[in-house]
Amino acid sequence: MLLNVGDVSELVTSRHPATAPLRVPSARIAQQAGLPTGELPGRTFRVDAISQDDSNGFTLLNDPRR
Repeated sequence: MLLNVGDVSELVTSRHPATAPLRVPSARIAQQAGLPTGELPGRTFRVDAISQDDSNGFTLLNDPRR
């Protein structure tokens, strides 16, 4: 699950519960996934690398624009 809060996106993953989400720059997710930051909420992504403190390699899944 992803929630945008200003310039930061909060990610809920198996390592990061809703009470302590991982915070990642929205611009990085948007650039890697190939869409504007305003279109991030509600989307599903695959992530190549995720750790306790960061994530990288976002790919948009189920792109409705295609």
